[in-house]
Amino acid sequence: MRKALLFVVALFTMTLSYEVSAQQRVITGTVISDEDGLGLPGATVLVKGTTVGTTTDLDGNYSISVPAGSNVLIFSFVGLVSKEEAIGNRTVINVTLTTDAAQLSEVVVTAIGIEREKKALGYAVTSVGNEQLENRPEQDVARVLQGKVPGVNITSTNGMSGSGTNMVIRGYSSATGSNQPLFVVDGVPFNTSTNNQNGFTTGGATTSSRFLDIDPNNIEAISVLKGLSATVLYGDQGRNGVILITTKSGASKRKAAEVTINQSVFTNEAASLPTYGQVYGNGFQQAPGFFFSNFGPRMDEGRTVNHPYATSSVQKVREAFPQFWVDGIVGGTPVQYEYKAYADPSEIFFRTGLISNTSVQVAGGSDKTSFNASFGYTDEEGFTPGNELKKYNFGLGVNSAVSDKLSVRSSFTFAITDLQSPPVNAAFGSGPSGGIPSVFAHVLYTPRSVDLGGLPFENPIDRSSVYYRGGNDIVNPNWLVRYYQNTSDVQRFFNSTAVNYDLTDDFSITYRIGLDTYTELQELRYNRGGPSSSLATTSGYYRSVNVTNSIWNQDLIINWKKQFSDKFGMSALIGGNSRYDTYSQNGVASQGQLAFGLFRHSNFTNSSSNDAYSGGGLNFTQEERRMGIYANVTLDYSNYLFFNLSARNDWTSTVEPENRRILYPGASVSFLPSTAFNWNSSTINDLKLRLGYGTSAGFPSPYRTRNILNQSARAFDRDGAVTQTHSVSNLLGNPNLKPELHEETEFGIEAVMFNNKLKFDISLYQKNTRDLITQAPIDPSTGFTSTAINIGKIRNRGIEFQATVTPVSTASGFAWNSTINWGLYRSKTIELGGGLEEIVVAGFTTLGNFAIPGQPFNIIKGVGFERDEQTGQPIVLSNGLYKPSAELKVLGDPNPAWTGSWINSFTYKGFTLNAMMEYRHKGAIFSNTVTATLARGVTKDPVIDRELTFIMPGVKEDGTPNDIQITASDYFFAGYQGATDEPNVFDGSMIRLRELSLGYQIPSNLMSKTPFKRASIALSGTNLWFLALNFPPNMNYDVDVLGTGVGNGLGFDFVTGPSSRRFGGTVTLTF
Repeated sequence: MRKALLFVVALFTMTLSYEVSAQQRVITGTVISDEDGLGLPGATVLVKGTTVGTTTDLDGNYSISVPAGSNVLIFSFVGLVSKEEAIGNRTVINVTLTTDAAQLSEVVVTAIGIEREKKALGYAVTSVGNEQLENRPEQDVARVLQGKVPGVNITSTNGMSGSGTNMVIRGYSSATGSNQPLFVVDGVPFNTSTNNQNGFTTGGATTSSRFLDIDPNNIEAISVLKGLSATVLYGDQGRNGVILITTKSGASKRKAAEVTINQSVFTNEAASLPTYGQVYGNGFQQAPGFFFSNFGPRMDEGRTVNHPYATSSVQKVREAFPQFWVDGIVGGTPVQYEYKAYADPSEIFFRTGLISNTSVQVAGGSDKTSFNASFGYTDEEGFTPGNELKKYNFGLGVNSAVSDKLSVRSSFTFAITDLQSPPVNAAFGSGPSGGIPSVFAHVLYTPRSVDLGGLPFENPIDRSSVYYRGGNDIVNPNWLVRYYQNTSDVQRFFNSTAVNYDLTDDFSITYRIGLDTYTELQELRYNRGGPSSSLATTSGYYRSVNVTNSIWNQDLIINWKKQFSDKFGMSALIGGNSRYDTYSQNGVASQGQLAFGLFRHSNFTNSSSNDAYSGGGLNFTQEERRMGIYANVTLDYSNYLFFNLSARNDWTSTVEPENRRILYPGASVSFLPSTAFNWNSSTINDLKLRLGYGTSAGFPSPYRTRNILNQSARAFDRDGAVTQTHSVSNLLGNPNLKPELHEETEFGIEAVMFNNKLKFDISLYQKNTRDLITQAPIDPSTGFTSTAINIGKIRNRGIEFQATVTPVSTASGFAWNSTINWGLYRSKTIELGGGLEEIVVAGFTTLGNFAIPGQPFNIIKGVGFERDEQTGQPIVLSNGLYKPSAELKVLGDPNPAWTGSWINSFTYKGFTLNAMMEYRHKGAIFSNTVTATLARGVTKDPVIDRELTFIMPGVKEDGTPNDIQITASDYFFAGYQGATDEPNVFDGSMIRLRELSLGYQIPSNLMSKTPFKRASIALSGTNLWFLALNFPPNMNYDVDVLGTGVGNGLGFDFVTGPSSRRFGGTVTLTF
């Protein structure tokens, strides 16, 4: 191996030898940049018409021997306009290179951290600068990107601080695998998983995505690689797109350190709460009663009712509150309770939280070194009581030229993220599922005639929850946020170090090593005294899980470039990658709390290594190894035609040996007709056509190919007697399981027009996925219930468009820049196999997202209306309600028809006004928030008289028009919460003011008498206004939430909470 390597190095070195003429002269000089007047290290100096060339040193100096007969030098640097200089009789030639105004000469970061000019790329790359990321109200970097990149769809589980975020690029392409993009920070993969211990029906809606650990204020730039031709070098890791993050590392030649302090304060409030009604109170059929529903009598008639705690069917509740009995005599005459419109329950319960962000950046450098040290602190108070987020981020980035040939770049990050929140769980019908309480369902269902803020929430005798319902069968929201908590404490260390050695001017070797590791302590702390929906919540529950998650990543890259002539050049790289992922967790779950408020497992009577809600084990270890080699070659002809070939070969440990090796080829071409044909036009400054093809794969998660023996070393402990248990997994291992295969073709056009006034980029793509991995049911008599198999094919087609125009730019300093982002995708299930007619992607077998051949992928299917064959109208039963369909029906396509954003920036004499509008067209939403609140009559009615009867539109079973009258409570309650799902599906079209900011840069002449170099102030807000165009009035609904949590579900809302609205200001000082 060593001899082979020496042979390759020798071969490359001989190839790179420059031609030397017998008669020559030496030219020296300096190449500088017009931006800062500093020398440009690494600029290329080429003798025109020859292969003779050199590059500048760290100070921009060069020396070149020019053959006899040659009289022109070409100076070039990535991102700057190339320049030709006639030599004449000169021996010293100094050159200033200017910035290329055309966007196609912009330098962007691509796969494996390679910096390339945009004009050379045969695929789409979208760049986002730090000015669009810093000092934003959101600290989740994924949410900061919302609306800024076409083709990227971002949703959240809710607006609570620290809630999870779902990011999907160019649609869904896997049914059971991850559809989340790969995050790469400074060249090293960054783990963004959620470590969710539960599903969305068992309390999994409060888990954070680990994007949260990244400090947006420490980001220099982001590049978004969308297609497979752009991500081939990442292999299967890049199958869903790649988010490349470059952190700050200071500026070289800065003699003195510069300190920048940012202090931001924002308010945080619930944005999408329904408007409550003020006319009708709690009850049914115009009769008062203590239920969830608001179909009782009017609340303005001076009515009183017996106090709910005095009439509770639970004896300990009646006896705990003698003050609600006349003369304090329990069992006597109940005190009367005013039946009136109390304060809006959501206004009483939710609060306006306060967010404080502090950021300190210290940047400096010398001739050979630059650095940036950062500190960030976030103290975020959620709009829900009991929801708090605290973040500490420490970062250091260093660039150093150790010598003329050796350079080092290293970045270190240490993050501490502490989150606590009340439990949030999917809610159906009368409340949350699975026995786990959910704060939002209990608040939103509370009738207006119940004083949520005035009723006692705690039994003074045993400290249990008390509420207005007769059976005390739901938890009081005020009790819940005090005594039920989910917590997450994360400590994370990240390092990326790259060492580069230039063997010659055109031949270099780079070694990069990275470590991303964190520990997380997740705890569920449920005090005893909850409702009787489950033993765990009644007796108390404490679950603690310690997680350790690590990635070791290494790359060795050999780079070579050669300018064969002034027309033909070539660059190439070959590299190897090793990635080792480890995940381990150890957990204990305990029930039967002894002392209220004390959370130690010794304070509980039962302990187990299995979760009481999901039933899953809490202890396991997972390892995954991946080895890869990759290569890339780019040919450049006359700086207007670029041809790129890429390939990667991977070996992974998650499948059997015969399926572990896989090759991913890719190719792309970029052609600039504007340069090729010398268009010296003010109309079209630059035009590029590009075409790309790429492949990838999706390997299964570990341990799917072999049978597994589950061991619980401490499965059950009662009074010191420990029982160990073992069990075989219900999943039958499939040794023939293969990875999913992806291939994509992409075509694009980029243009710069009207002297840089208009820039646009359009992409068309088709991505096919075959051999989908899914679980197929098998006969339980085998001892197993399912097995993983490869079946089917998904096709994604889409268009993305981005245009930036400068309509106005005046000599007085006023400028208006406008950007439009627009994207659509069509995701379709082409075929299945293995005898399956459909598969459930997310949700339930009776209501969820499905893959069905011929239908859009993730189609929503559930119980619909039985319809008349002649008229197509719904059939109405004798009780006046719709007849449910005998079989499940397709209810809607949750994929939006298209999405777009419009970003405007106005600048004038130090003032900057930015605004971003978003629009989503269509996309079905099944909303239990809407249907449950409508069904219970708690929202403000449109012009409806509830004292009248109603008739459902449709026909009776005999085909005659329906004339059966029903009450308002039956119309709403049974109509929306009845046996059908069809009324609960809505068109998700929505318009939104996503961001608005106004900033002012204080003039430098005013700062000269202060200790500060620069100062600015800004006001900014997110999600300030929105309108769901086709949802019922007074719901104030926001489609930007995802009730099934982070994963592959789409278009479902199960009362997992409202979105947030944030507004505040920032002060920035630099000295």
